[in-house]
Amino acid sequence: MNSKALDFKSISIRVACVAAVMIAAGFLLLGLPGCGPSNEERIEQAISQPLEAIKAKDEATLSSLLSDDAKQQISDTGIDPIAYISAYLDGFDYALGPIDINKDTATVDLTITCKTTDSIFAALDQKAKEDFESSASANNTEEQTKSEVAENTLDLINAAAPVQHDPITITLHKVDKSWIVDDDINGALLKALQG
Repeated sequence: MNSKALDFKSISIRVACVAAVMIAAGFLLLGLPGCGPSNEERIEQAISQPLEAIKAKDEATLSSLLSDDAKQQISDTGIDPIAYISAYLDGFDYALGPIDINKDTATVDLTITCKTTDSIFAALDQKAKEDFESSASANNTEEQTKSEVAENTLDLINAAAPVQHDPITITLHKVDKSWIVDDDINGALLKALQG
């Protein structure tokens, strides 16, 4: 075999290798925009992350839902504030509606399912009237009455059924590649809890 034929053959192999590498690189470059989470996935994560912590009953998250004054008032009734808010959030769930993206702004409807203070306070009021009318606790000490109130409160909260609330529109803005929730999700939850 002559050297010209070898040179041509080795050049052909090199050209074929370079062409294959360029084609592979082209496919990789085409695939890059699809790498990583999509805008929709990032939006879902921005909204779902704090709600999943609530759903999992993360103690720090539950504690953050109550102001210091509320914690003190709950403690004064003889109820552990975390047990109180945890009982309220039994059955908590949420659902996200379709995501609407307009450049760097997005909206999504958030539907929350949770117990409401309205129904629980109505049940507590009814229980207090029944106890008063029956005079069942008339001879109780202050400590016994406080203990009964705490027990009744937790029992009534635990017995309350979660309610699905009307959707709330959540707005987000894109900052770099992250989506930031404009609205206070905890505020939306607290509004739902109030009824």
